[in-house]
Amino acid sequence: MRLARAVTLLAAVGSVVSCRQQADAAQSQAAEIAARGHALAGRLAKADADPTKSEPVAMWIMPPELKEISGLALTANGRILAHDDEIGRIYVIDPRGGVILKRFNLGESPAHGDFESITIAGSNIYLLASNGRLYEFQEGGDGENVPYSIRDTGLGKDCEFESIVFQADSNWLVMPCKLVKDKSLKDQIVIYRWRLQGPDSSRVSTVAIPKAQAIGSNGWKDLRPSDVTIDPATGNYVIITSHPDKALLEVTRGGQLVRSMPLPEGHNQPEGVAITSDSILMVSDEATTKPAAITLYRWHPSRTAPQQTK
Repeated sequence: MRLARAVTLLAAVGSVVSCRQQADAAQSQAAEIAARGHALAGRLAKADADPTKSEPVAMWIMPPELKEISGLALTANGRILAHDDEIGRIYVIDPRGGVILKRFNLGESPAHGDFESITIAGSNIYLLASNGRLYEFQEGGDGENVPYSIRDTGLGKDCEFESIVFQADSNWLVMPCKLVKDKSLKDQIVIYRWRLQGPDSSRVSTVAIPKAQAIGSNGWKDLRPSDVTIDPATGNYVIITSHPDKALLEVTRGGQLVRSMPLPEGHNQPEGVAITSDSILMVSDEATTKPAAITLYRWHPSRTAPQQTK
């Protein structure tokens, strides 16, 4: 009996120690996030003074498990959703401190695929595969395996995709084409818009921008979109490209080119982009000779409003 009581007592003590360690770790993480957020606020205030600069205000180094970070999306409360390239695992990241808050999986295995981009539409999250298939699911808790369904846009025959963003006011999923399979459009940057609901006859629309116009005098060889977001201030599409040239394009919904500029130096393989409601531009890079990272810049919205689409 005494031995049993001793074992029980030791187990109870171990449980208390474990709880204290978890509480201490959570408190330490919260303090670190707060300190990083305070430092970021100071850098953003200074960045506002010189809109011509494109120097980063912060860089969050990602752990090795996110070495192939392929897409970014922002939740309604400003957290970052990110994902890897081949495994259906979603990471939730604090936007001010770059700390991973939780991870959850698509299915028990989890799901595998050539996952290229992520977006949020209401309570649903969509993970886009390069063949145009959409993995639809909802946010899960830390370590949870969430159910998902697959929807096929039918656009894989026309395009290889790496980009997606939800346009809430029109219920479109906006998907710029990385590689256009239609030879008649090979000299265009083609943006497909696929409506989540509605008759098939009105489900798809396209916008095309001549590559020569987007390249301008930059001397680029080609532009292949690697991700897209929507500027909350203007509603315009903001597209980044990775290979062979690293560029940032801003396009109205009607296809008017607003700006075309090189991405700041230091981006080896930019694959994800997002813009916060308080005008912070986020660009994620896969690991190459450097670790994977999310880099933050002060974003200066254009004054060109979008042409409305229905």
